[in-house]
Amino acid sequence: MERKDDGKYRHLLFDLDGTLLNSKMGFWRSFEYALEKLGYPHPKIEVIEPYIGPPLEQVFMTDFGYDRETAMRGRDYYLEEYMEHGRMFTDPFFPGTAGAIARLQEAGITVGVCTNKGQPSASAIVERGRIGVTDDRVVGYNPDPAAGCGSKVAIIETYLRRFGLDTPQEKSGVLMIGDRCTDIQGADAVGIDGAAVTWGNGSMAELAATDAVGVFETYGQLLEYVGV
Repeated sequence: MERKDDGKYRHLLFDLDGTLLNSKMGFWRSFEYALEKLGYPHPKIEVIEPYIGPPLEQVFMTDFGYDRETAMRGRDYYLEEYMEHGRMFTDPFFPGTAGAIARLQEAGITVGVCTNKGQPSASAIVERGRIGVTDDRVVGYNPDPAAGCGSKVAIIETYLRRFGLDTPQEKSGVLMIGDRCTDIQGADAVGIDGAAVTWGNGSMAELAATDAVGVFETYGQLLEYVGV
């Protein structure tokens, strides 16, 4: 697949879960822990991938029928296992992540993270992983309406404003990369390009139905498309 006609992108924004971080097991066990603490009758989940990506309280409400107050309590239980018990540091980054980021940065491309993972855990994981992304370049989910980071669209918008990339000219040089349709839809909503990767939690059917500029099976394919 050829890259953009007007040259390579100057800024790449990556989703975290399922894109840079292989977080499935940590999410899975923490999610089951939360369901058990909520008293859900069947807390063991057979297929976890559909629940990874959206904000946690949204999943608890939409897929498990809880009201918002209970869903927020479920989010707290999840974070109890994930953060306080250290589950979040057991998940590895996908092979080649640090090397791909290094190649992008060597080519003069800035790299950031826009994720529905909560800001505190996202920042801590990226910092501890030493993948080459600085803490100020990580924008994560925050359920407080005043924070302005309550959806993937708002998270991307916050990143663009923070770094002066919110003009049409600057947006043309930004690419959002993720493993779920919400990543591509978020990019579309703010007026930037979106690309999908297949090694995460989204199905090929889900990704093919988006307006992604490309669907990539390896970091190598993505880097080739970007032109580095």
